[in-house]
Amino acid sequence: MRQFLAVLFLMVMIPYATTLAWTGRLDDGNFFGFEETAGRPGDKRVIVIRNGRETEIGLEDFLLYVVAKQVPAEYGRETIKAQAVLARTYIYREMNGADTIYEEALDLDVWSRAQMEKQWGSGNFSKNYGKIKEAVEATAGMVIVCDGELIEPFFCRAAAGCTRSLGGQLPYLKQAESPGDREADGFLDLRTWTAGELADRINAIPDGVPVSAAALPGEIQIVERDGAGYVLKLQIGGKTYSGEEVQHALGLPSSCYSFTEFDGKIRTETKGIGHGYGFSQAGANALEREGHDFRELLNYYFQGIEIRESLFENAE
Repeated sequence: MRQFLAVLFLMVMIPYATTLAWTGRLDDGNFFGFEETAGRPGDKRVIVIRNGRETEIGLEDFLLYVVAKQVPAEYGRETIKAQAVLARTYIYREMNGADTIYEEALDLDVWSRAQMEKQWGSGNFSKNYGKIKEAVEATAGMVIVCDGELIEPFFCRAAAGCTRSLGGQLPYLKQAESPGDREADGFLDLRTWTAGELADRINAIPDGVPVSAAALPGEIQIVERDGAGYVLKLQIGGKTYSGEEVQHALGLPSSCYSFTEFDGKIRTETKGIGHGYGFSQAGANALEREGHDFRELLNYYFQGIEIRESLFENAE
């Protein structure tokens, strides 16, 4: 079970079309630009190595650069606060009680100041940077627990209109209606393939069974979907694949897809961006406009959780 969850976590911590993983590297040199401190005495710290030099960064300072990468700066302040709590929960979970952790061990993706300016434009940098910084500071120390344990803080850019459940494996991952997902750029992805193109992609899946172009799309059969519409199993020719195997082979933004014949070719229709588990950023952004704060957003997408002001609050 632990190995399954580890693989799932690496696969699903990615809100973007292929995978918004926690992976990535910081720029060489003084990539932070400012706020490059070891934090207050007693604070937890992240150790980064650049050009052979180790630097300790206060965890709360480091979070700013994580959150800037993970969530669109144009999203609402409460949605960004919720994302900050999720990111902090992830780092604390990986630290497992330690006071320091190497950046490499976190396997995180972050944006440097230069990357922020490139993505946002110099005219928007100060406003967006301030917005992210405010969200991190407003939630300083906050983490999410369930039954006294830090949760696996799954998030995605947009679910397929409904988030997914993992049942008894992670009971706090519940299925939740998320109509705001449809507002996300790229929510609906339509692609057209020749039978040959599709066969080539499928035949490149490791340990698969070769399928001919002439057999497509007739030999594609969706065997099982979950309650949110994501493909769990499908059979192509004589082989059964997981929904994610085919998703990644075709480069689709999620595993909530279907195949149809279209104008002599084959069309894939995909909904959502990312794995669909846990916190939907686009869905939360829409709920925020209805007046919900970050605590309500997190409690909407996770079941039976507690948002603690610090890791040690109420700890026995």
